[in-house]
Amino acid sequence: MTITVSTWSATASGARGAEETFIVVWPQGQGTFASQVARTFDLYETERQRLGLEAASAVTVTLFLSDAANQEDELRMHGAFARLVAAGPVVTVVQQPPVGAKLGLLAYHVRRPQGGETRTGFAVPGVKSKAMALEIGSGPYRFKYLGNLLSAKGGDAAEQTDALLGVPGAAAQSGGIALGEIIRTWLYVANIDVNYGPVSSARNRIFDRYGITQDGGFPASTGIDGRSADRGDVVLLNLLAIKGLETGQNRRMEAPTHMNATVDYGVTFERGREVVFGDRRHLYVSGTASISNQGEILHLGDVVRQTRRATENVAALLAGSGALLADLRYVIVYLRDSTDAGAVEAVLAEGPLAAVPRIIVYAPVCRPGWLVEMEGVAIDGKGDPRFAPF
Repeated sequence: MTITVSTWSATASGARGAEETFIVVWPQGQGTFASQVARTFDLYETERQRLGLEAASAVTVTLFLSDAANQEDELRMHGAFARLVAAGPVVTVVQQPPVGAKLGLLAYHVRRPQGGETRTGFAVPGVKSKAMALEIGSGPYRFKYLGNLLSAKGGDAAEQTDALLGVPGAAAQSGGIALGEIIRTWLYVANIDVNYGPVSSARNRIFDRYGITQDGGFPASTGIDGRSADRGDVVLLNLLAIKGLETGQNRRMEAPTHMNATVDYGVTFERGREVVFGDRRHLYVSGTASISNQGEILHLGDVVRQTRRATENVAALLAGSGALLADLRYVIVYLRDSTDAGAVEAVLAEGPLAAVPRIIVYAPVCRPGWLVEMEGVAIDGKGDPRFAPF
């Protein structure tokens, strides 16, 4: 069992402000699902209390299951899960087996000075009842977190993508979100080798329909294999949108020496997005693999070299925005073959990501030749005083 924590606050850069904390629980080892659920929540709640974080400070919690069809109902009946949901964060449950475990947890907490924010849940139309949505108001900003979005209409991969990503197009019906305000998406796609093409094509059509173009920029994104408990669900969507950003606050991240622009091969997401506040920056790193600046898969069949190249690509992406790998608050590592976990962990443990909280899960990437992909969020103190603080 491992638990790792990363905390960043504006006090680190000489100012007062919100504190952001990421907690990763990865209960490696033997045991029943029930025992791992109990142990995971016990560790999480103990650590949260040790850090002085109220339960209501949780913003998002992702729970990674090894077998959602057999585990999700049991998870949802657990008292600790009920307490978690009652505290108000957006909770996502997705089948992406944590290597060596039946369950993993990634929690994001924000603690602001008393009276520094408002939190309001809201409904999302056209999705199943497991969906959760939260608006956090802070100064001029409205942070909108939507999770566990599953189409109520069913259909094939393209139809489900259209139903889910089309929701923000009807802005007044989904918490006032417009597609152009979306900073980050996660598209969990069942049987990704078959279904990613239709999902990607549907996303292209939706963005074109609502005028989201390369000029204005696309959201950062991860498109990765993942499942819900219901076999009829092909696509599960999570997203973050921010209202109230001014011109110059939301920027495209690029690393042209290492990775080509995604539009070169017909997909509509950015390698990353940088959001600048008065007291800090958030850098959202999309799912990043072993790719060249010509869009080619590098080091076919060699997971160790692919891991090193993916890490190098993330470093180049952050460097292009003046940030470092050490600024990452967490990393999720996706593997096509779970038996590669030992080799991948050895690379990470001896490299520049060694101190960054991480979890490794089994989740094939959108192109079969990619054996490993990683994503994360970096935070640093390079804010811009022209803008309001986070």
